[in-house]
Amino acid sequence: MNGEMLLKVVLAIAQTFVFFAVGAAAVKCKYLDSRDVSRLGNFTMDIIFPFCCFASVFQGMQGADPMAVWMPPVLGFGIMAFNGIIGLGLQYGLKNRSESRMKAFRQMAAINNYLFLPLIIVESLYGSQGSACLMLFSVGSAVGFWSVGIWVMSKFGFNKETFKNLITSNLVAVMIAVLLVCCKVPVPHDVIRIANGIGIIGTPLMLVLTGASLALSGAALFREGRDAAWGVVCRLLIIPALTVAVLKLIPMPPMVYNVALVIALMPTSCASVIIVGKYGGDVDYSGQQLLLSTLISPVTITGFLYLSTLF
Repeated sequence: MNGEMLLKVVLAIAQTFVFFAVGAAAVKCKYLDSRDVSRLGNFTMDIIFPFCCFASVFQGMQGADPMAVWMPPVLGFGIMAFNGIIGLGLQYGLKNRSESRMKAFRQMAAINNYLFLPLIIVESLYGSQGSACLMLFSVGSAVGFWSVGIWVMSKFGFNKETFKNLITSNLVAVMIAVLLVCCKVPVPHDVIRIANGIGIIGTPLMLVLTGASLALSGAALFREGRDAAWGVVCRLLIIPALTVAVLKLIPMPPMVYNVALVIALMPTSCASVIIVGKYGGDVDYSGQQLLLSTLISPVTITGFLYLSTLF
């Protein structure tokens, strides 16, 4: 990982924080309050994101033979599932073991930034071939985001509440897209264009709302340093190290391994704060982890990628 690519990662993170700043300014200027953030967050997740999920998954799989490209999506889902399992054990390292704190920790452990930051790194290292591979990974990651990411915040098991939480509009949109591609059902170009047009506002809006939520948390973001440090160590060091160790045991093409490695090193998802709030988790802790893991991640990503060239 050269200095030029590290600069690109830092600049991408800086762009993310610009969106956060816009959301924080909206709170400061009283355009948004906690009720607005909650309602707009639910609207973005339940209405806008499904269009984004459908379009990105459909286009990512379009033209590819499902039987020939099965490994990246399976690994994309598998990384999140494996991370979620690790988080079940690591959560007991928290000092504050309230249910809301542990929900936030489990979500942070399972779900990372699987597309935005990896795309910058993969394009720099592996060009268009790597980007295409990442798009295939994102199909499985999207399924994991809206299944594993929700399940880890629910009561474990497959009871009525868990099933209700899992069947989200986003997961339905992903499964419809996968089904249409696998069954080779033609979808009019205008339908995809409309889905893209609506879905494209989802990520910027979620980042702005995340910034607003962080501003509403205020000084609470900087409390309980021990749990903050434990979360960052888990998300950026322990979980990636264990994931990479397992990836090395799985036979796969070099390009698939390289992209999987990049995904495994990513910080907390930028959508985590809004999602954790929706399902009753500790928003302050989630925001704290988002800020710290994103700020520190260029150092850990650089270190892991350098070590990967030695072993």
